[in-house]
Amino acid sequence: MVRFASTLIVGLISTTLLLACGDKQNPLGDYQTPGSSGGTGGGGGGAGGSTGVTYSQTIAPMMAASCAISGCHAGASPMMNIGLDSYDKVKTNAAVANGAIQGGSMPIDPGVALTGTDKQNFQDWVSAGMPN
Repeated sequence: MVRFASTLIVGLISTTLLLACGDKQNPLGDYQTPGSSGGTGGGGGGAGGSTGVTYSQTIAPMMAASCAISGCHAGASPMMNIGLDSYDKVKTNAAVANGAIQGGSMPIDPGVALTGTDKQNFQDWVSAGMPN
């Protein structure tokens, strides 16, 4: 019971802090994997039917523009100890990040708002097993 409560509290605090991320606009707009019909990701699987969403081609640019920014979730001392500046860190924190992304609470800065495609790409990436 204590472990559940601690996990819940950390998740809520993490989500709140993830809201504070972002200090610049998303310069490239939607991040889509080029040639999504024959992508390199998992084998289909996402509820949205997207294929080929990988960390390196789709998720990393989105994180770099929106979350893995100095003073937020990058570097040696990321907010709430939640780093989002490498594949391993995003994969480790995917559940918290996905909840914040899908709930619209991440990022908090409206200048770095994620598009519907960004949100769907992240969900598809998680559903596909988080391919690199």
